[in-house]
Amino acid sequence: MLTCRAAPVAARRDLVAAGVDVVTCGDTAVDLRGALDAPAERGLRRVDCEGGPTLFGALVAEDLVDSLCLTVSAFVVGGRDGRISTHPLPATPRPMTLESVLQAEGSLFVKYRRLRGTTCDT
Repeated sequence: MLTCRAAPVAARRDLVAAGVDVVTCGDTAVDLRGALDAPAERGLRRVDCEGGPTLFGALVAEDLVDSLCLTVSAFVVGGRDGRISTHPLPATPRPMTLESVLQAEGSLFVKYRRLRGTTCDT
């Protein structure tokens, strides 16, 4: 489990007592680079992030996103939220390339991979 120093000590102690590997990354909030370094130091180099638009936006802002898996389903819905990422735009757009597309039961599963060393004209 990844947490920060400001998290309640008792909760962290209970998790450690239960056998959970608790890693502190940051003071008042989880430091995202540290959060990715901690599993890498344990040999875990792939991370699947399903935290929602705020976490995804923070990862994009820190330039920590290498791939994007996107599911497109045939549902018409309303609402105020219109983005998969809620965070200020990065200074430079980050181009990605289509890696795969799968179709099943009317849904598309699309995977994009980050193009390193390229720039995007806006």
